[in-house]
Amino acid sequence: MKTLGLIGGLSWFSTAEYYRIINQLTNERLGDSNSAKLFLYSINFNEFKTLQEDGDWQQIEIMLTEIALQLENAGADCIVMCSNTPHCVADGVQHKINIPLIHIAEETAKEIAKQKIRKVGLLGTKFTMEHSFFRKRLSRYNIQANIPDAEDRDFIHLSIFNQLTKGIFTTETKNRYLDIIEKLREDGAEGIILGCTEISLMIKQEDCILPLFDTTAIHTKSAVDFMLQ
Repeated sequence: MKTLGLIGGLSWFSTAEYYRIINQLTNERLGDSNSAKLFLYSINFNEFKTLQEDGDWQQIEIMLTEIALQLENAGADCIVMCSNTPHCVADGVQHKINIPLIHIAEETAKEIAKQKIRKVGLLGTKFTMEHSFFRKRLSRYNIQANIPDAEDRDFIHLSIFNQLTKGIFTTETKNRYLDIIEKLREDGAEGIILGCTEISLMIKQEDCILPLFDTTAIHTKSAVDFMLQ
């Protein structure tokens, strides 16, 4: 069994899901009392959020690289950043470490391609929806990603930071998300990427007629695949 290096706290609600799912999948595959071997470095989310708001991605890359190197030096065999948005700087981090970084958008693109879907809706923070890092990975697999209109993007972004990352999940917010998903479906989306690890805590497959690609589930499965390969 290899050892995972998790960078969490982005937010801790979704990191708790990462920890639970990784250990659950490990036990399902190995049985008995087996659980995952991992290191977890949990960031103070407020510090990360402030750097995002300031647009200081260079400092974010420096911070995440330093953490990744600490995990590598501690004995981690790969890096797993437990959130979508930090993958804006994932390529820069990967260049400075000597172990693989399991990229959430790459693994999601592979899963969508398996289902032969070519047009998806992408939900997440404005950084995830508007920066190119996620859509570029999808395009390598000939997958087109549509994003909501500006008003809906603002709503999603604010709801993530003001509600979901604080563990607040309301029926009103859920219904607004479902309305946004319906707009994307009408615009031709064949599936929806839940490109924020907190969204999947609120929106479930049974809520939607389109296939949902839960990046948390996809990313954690890929981490366990690597750990047990």
